Amino acid sequence: MEITDKIIQHAQAGDLETLAMLDSKGFLIGAHESADQFAERLKTLRHNIREMDRELEENGRFLFGNYSVTAEDRIPAGIFTACSSMTEHLYSFRIDWVPGFFVTPSFSWLFGGCAFYSFPDFFTFFIIRQCFARKKRWLIYDRDELLAHELCHVARIGLQSNIFEENFAYKTASSRFRRKVGGMFRGPFDAFLLLGSTLILLLSQVTKTFFLPGLDVAYFWGVVGLAVLSLGTRHLSACLKFRKCLKKLAGVSPDFFLAVAFRCTDTEIHQLASGKVGDIRSWINSRTTDSLRWQVIQHRFISEDESVR
Repeated sequence: MEITDKIIQHAQAGDLETLAMLDSKGFLIGAHESADQFAERLKTLRHNIREMDRELEENGRFLFGNYSVTAEDRIPAGIFTACSSMTEHLYSFRIDWVPGFFVTPSFSWLFGGCAFYSFPDFFTFFIIRQCFARKKRWLIYDRDELLAHELCHVARIGLQSNIFEENFAYKTASSRFRRKVGGMFRGPFDAFLLLGSTLILLLSQVTKTFFLPGLDVAYFWGVVGLAVLSLGTRHLSACLKFRKCLKKLAGVSPDFFLAVAFRCTDTEIHQLASGKVGDIRSWINSRTTDSLRWQVIQHRFISEDESVR
């Protein structure tokens, strides 16, 4: 999709049809963004993508942080078809504008893919393992699922979410286990916490075997247990709140409650799950008075007779 001057002008004017179209393309309005701020973000994003395309054409290479990509590495548009169907089915958006590349970082034996974001200009692109250029599966990874997962993060970048982000992204998983458990790890620190505790346990076992036979490794098992318990308890709490939020939204948008929740901030999901919201329609109407994001949500998914668009 090309972001034209006309689209930006209509978005800046707060035209709901244009904003709804952009929303359907994965340009979700940020948590507290005004029409002017949203239009400025679109301008900056368009500029950055054009600059990337220019560098690829002139120099054959584009540098972003520690990563270098080439025009030959770019993911063909046709590959996005299947993953876009997933995101449209779940959350009512299709993204075809995010640059993606086949890249395998050094020393990343289990790397599948990841998305990169740049604040405050919101420039984003993602990379997936090079082998996905030739095949759809590698180890536990499915290419379409992986792309859909990353596109969920891309769409929600303006919401600056971290609590429920993985709950949404892992709903693209084909495995029931990953859908249920994947959201336990919200960032690199969580993975390092679990891996670090297991590494300490391994070192304690080696120490006991070769150097200190009297070492009690039960304490180190306790460290692993605490790490698992901490992450598991936090994840269970988030999942319970997530379900309560969805149940509340299903009352006003029975077919698209997931899409509505996808456009909510962490704070709003907490509020909806708390049971203190009261009448859900009144709660939503109160937000549409001063939130452009909620005006678009209501325009696309909620109407007085409970039918949806």
